[in-house]
Amino acid sequence: MPLLELIGLTWEIHGVRRGLDRDPLTVGPGDTAVVVAGDPVEADAFTDLLLGLEMPVGGRVKIGAQEITMRLPAEREVGLVPAGAGLLPHLTVEQNLALAARDDLAPFMRGRVAFMARRMDIQGFLRSRPHELAHDERLNVALARALCRLLPVRVLVVEDRTGCGPCHAAVSAALRTDPSLAVLVVTDDRTRVASLASPAHFWETADVVEP
Repeated sequence: MPLLELIGLTWEIHGVRRGLDRDPLTVGPGDTAVVVAGDPVEADAFTDLLLGLEMPVGGRVKIGAQEITMRLPAEREVGLVPAGAGLLPHLTVEQNLALAARDDLAPFMRGRVAFMARRMDIQGFLRSRPHELAHDERLNVALARALCRLLPVRVLVVEDRTGCGPCHAAVSAALRTDPSLAVLVVTDDRTRVASLASPAHFWETADVVEP
């Protein structure tokens, strides 16, 4: 059974109905797939669909046997590594992780941050600020932040954007940390991520012909 499945998914961007060039999109545990969007705006919009920040015009999003199309972001087992890592520059690494770990079980927050720091081998960076880290180190922190969520992450969305550093370190670190994850890279430039998946695991956005 696929871990992530997008079935007949459609959305609107720039006033035009859009979808994927092949249906369905499926990603299995331990696999990486890529969606190539038409431009950075569409790439961001597609990521928002997966995270539950926007609703599609049609179609379904499934994780395992569960449909999550209408679920809120906090109820989805989907984590995000933003392009460029997306860390808050005025906070330390530990503080960035703590933001993701916040929930009603506050006494356990510090323990969860410490556990994830050990798991990702970033204990030495906890007092550092993002600008003091190399690009790949920032991506590792962003991955740790995604995995710090109270709801376990089963699908990881990794953004790749023109003008930001490559996303490859986040993809390899994710599968090394948890081989059961399904990883979906969302990019605005296929050439940047050509080595991340086989051609059969690339999808492109396309216009949807109205009936």
